[in-house]
Amino acid sequence: MRTVPISAAEQALGIPESRWVDVGGPVHYREWEGPPDGPVSVLVHGLGGSLLNWALVAPGLARRGRVLALDLAGFGRTPRDGRVAGIGPSRRLLSGFIDRMDLGSVDLVGNSMGGVVALAQAAHEPASVRSLVLADAAFPPPGASLLTVPPSVAVGFLAAATRRAGPAILQQRARRLGPEALVWGTLEYCTGDPASIDPRLVVATIEAVAQHGDDREVAEAFAEASRSIVRAFLFPRRYRALVRAIRTPALVVHGAADPLVPVRNAWNAVRFHSNWSMVVMPGVGHLPMMEAPARFLDLALGWLADTGQNDRG
Repeated sequence: MRTVPISAAEQALGIPESRWVDVGGPVHYREWEGPPDGPVSVLVHGLGGSLLNWALVAPGLARRGRVLALDLAGFGRTPRDGRVAGIGPSRRLLSGFIDRMDLGSVDLVGNSMGGVVALAQAAHEPASVRSLVLADAAFPPPGASLLTVPPSVAVGFLAAATRRAGPAILQQRARRLGPEALVWGTLEYCTGDPASIDPRLVVATIEAVAQHGDDREVAEAFAEASRSIVRAFLFPRRYRALVRAIRTPALVVHGAADPLVPVRNAWNAVRFHSNWSMVVMPGVGHLPMMEAPARFLDLALGWLADTGQNDRG
């Protein structure tokens, strides 16, 4: 649909070329080639992220089959283009992407909000999802409201989610800090140790933020997605019911030092599923595929191999 040259920072990471597909508007994705007869994996980033978040683990996942990572509407290089960035619309965009690319039943790998989108896809269209790998997915709280998450997180999300003020606040913050400080501030808040992240990925992320990080469209997408998450946490009964109804096997990987989604949320979700496995990663925060890619990859590949064997049996 359009040509975007690979930057020097992306070349250092070994990122494949940009590709585009029409799913109610342009959707940006990248594909790591793998054995043609292997399973297909689709990777879904979290709130404020992009497909770059998967750059350190996608080549390893591609050892077993094709890997496609997409930018959701309003994030990365995918424009909103009149689309909404909430959980429901993002789930429908993901579904359209799977259909448009004729991928069949895929292994869905999701982080944070991307984990919620993956869970919703498994609930609404189970035939499209072979298995789930959920990295610090934003699972519903075991309590009754947003008050069950850390107060600083709740306040930040409520401010960002405000329909009118939220985008302005986000834009102002992006312009005040600049791309480098914005990225490092996010990593310092979200991770167990920001210094653990590959410097090549940090440089590529700063470069990507510099291209559009203070755009109004980006701020509005972040605010829309934040509102969607806030609603799910303020009124979690429906969300909990959706998670409990899922029959797809899942690997739940959660950082012990995650400041955004308490580990107890994940344990509470896992206990209702006999075909779900959970691993807590010590010293890791909200982005295990970026903070500890080798460990995350070993866990994912080992579990996916076992799940594939069980499916064939």
